Amino acid sequence: SIVMLAQAAEAVIDDDRDRARKQLDLIGRTARENLAEARSLVAGLVPVPLARASLADALARLAGRAGEELGVRTDYAVRGPPRPLGTGTEVVLLRVCQEALSNVRKHAGATQVQVVLSYCDEGVRLEVTDDGAGFDPELAGGGFGLRGMRARVSEIGGELTVRSAPGDGTTVSAELP
Repeated sequence: SIVMLAQAAEAVIDDDRDRARKQLDLIGRTARENLAEARSLVAGLVPVPLARASLADALARLAGRAGEELGVRTDYAVRGPPRPLGTGTEVVLLRVCQEALSNVRKHAGATQVQVVLSYCDEGVRLEVTDDGAGFDPELAGGGFGLRGMRARVSEIGGELTVRSAPGDGTTVSAELP
């Protein structure tokens, strides 16, 4: 994300210095957060976004940041009454959201992204939906993103579903007990 932000700043630096400055500020914030996250991972601690806030707040920040970085409309919602999920479940949901939003950045060309966290009777569901380019899920799988999300979700007894088609956007849904 830092490379993409730097490229965006570079593209406007001669024509729109205020926008370039905003991009540079965002680069600095992102670099500091990524450094804190890397330190946390190395130390085996709870991810920084969850150490500072609830899962709902951490996901709201991720969605807001993605919208800011991509310059797209980003909606975030929590459905159902929030309840404690346990650190393992929260970490998996955070990582799924991070990876799904990373895929939107890299591949979607979206104009709108929606992140919804739903507390259901039988568990919890996270959906990340974009209106971007879409793809054929049967042909995907060369990278680690979807595979990693599936592995994380499966490890705690959940299911990851990817709905997409070329030209029709993508929805990544993680359902956990």
